[in-house]
Amino acid sequence: MASGEADFQRLGAAGQTPDTQDGRRATGLPYVSFNQLRSFHAVGMAGSVTGAAALLHVSQPTVTIQLRQLEAHYGIELVRRTPRGMVLSPLGEELFELTRQVFGLHGQIVELLGSSATNVQGELRVGGVAPYYVMRVLAAFTKAYPAVTVSLQLANSATVIEQLVEQRIDVGIVGQATLDTQLMALPSSKQRIVLFCRDDHPWNGREGIELGELADEPLVLRERGSTSRLVLERALAERGITPRVALEVDREGIREAVLAGFGVGISTEAEYVDEPRTWKLPVLGADIFTEAFAVCLRSRRHAPGVRAFMATAEKLFDASETSKATPTA
Repeated sequence: MASGEADFQRLGAAGQTPDTQDGRRATGLPYVSFNQLRSFHAVGMAGSVTGAAALLHVSQPTVTIQLRQLEAHYGIELVRRTPRGMVLSPLGEELFELTRQVFGLHGQIVELLGSSATNVQGELRVGGVAPYYVMRVLAAFTKAYPAVTVSLQLANSATVIEQLVEQRIDVGIVGQATLDTQLMALPSSKQRIVLFCRDDHPWNGREGIELGELADEPLVLRERGSTSRLVLERALAERGITPRVALEVDREGIREAVLAGFGVGISTEAEYVDEPRTWKLPVLGADIFTEAFAVCLRSRRHAPGVRAFMATAEKLFDASETSKATPTA
C-alpha cells in the first residue's frame, strides 16, 4: 500500500479529521469517515465483529476501533453488546437503513466504472485521411465493440487534426505525426509512395523511375496538407529538385487528372488501382513511404471509446509489423 493511502486510512481510523463536533468541515460540507461507516455497515450485515472483519478483509481490532470511534465522535450508541451477540440500537437500525442505500449506490458506482472499461457504448466520431487507412481500423473496432455508433469524416491530415483539437471529432487517423502536445499519437500503418502515368506516356511499361527523372516532369500532386505530397517533396528537396506542379487536386481527382494528360500522378501503393489506362511506377533507389497514426486528445485518452479505438489501431499495427518481419516459406 502506498504511504499516502496508508496515512489516509490511519487518519480515518484515528478519527483525526478537521470536523467540528456536529460532523461538518470548516467549509460547511457534511462529512463522515467512510471507513468507519463501512465497518458499521459490515457489522450490521454480519451481526458480529468477526463476520464484519471477514467481509472487509481486515482484522477484528480494526473493525472494533472504527466502530467505537464513530460512536465516540458523535456521542451515540449504534451497537449494543449483549450476551447473545451484537444488536443494533434503534439509532443504529435507522443508520443501517441509510447505509444500505449508500453502499448499494457504491456497488452501482463500482459496476458502472468497471463496465465502462470493458463494455464500450455510445458514439464515436472518427476523422480520417483516406478510406484505406481508416476502414481497416473501423472494421476491427466495430467488430470488437458493436454497441458503439461510429461516424466518419474524411479530410486531409491538417484538417483532421484541427477537428480533433476543436473536439468536433473524438479520434482520427492522420498521415503525419504531430508535435502538438495536446495530442497523443500511435502508429497505425505504413505505405510506400508510388507514381503512375497514362498508358501513352513514354514511361509506360517501365519497372520504375528514379527521383532525378522528376526534375522536369509535370506532376499532379495532392493539395497542401497531404502527407503523400509532403514526403515526396521532402525526398525531392534532399536531392535539390523543385517539383514542377502541373495541377493540385484532392485524392479523388488525381486519377482523372492523369488520364486527362496533366502529368504523372502520386499515390500510395495500397490506394493505387491497377487498370489498363494507367501504369504504376515504383520509385527506384529511394525508400519513400507515408505513415498513418491514430491520434486523440491527450486529455481524453482514458475515455472508454477513445481508449478502445487507440488500442485497436495499435494492435493492428503491431500485427502488421510482425507479419512483415516473419519470413515466408
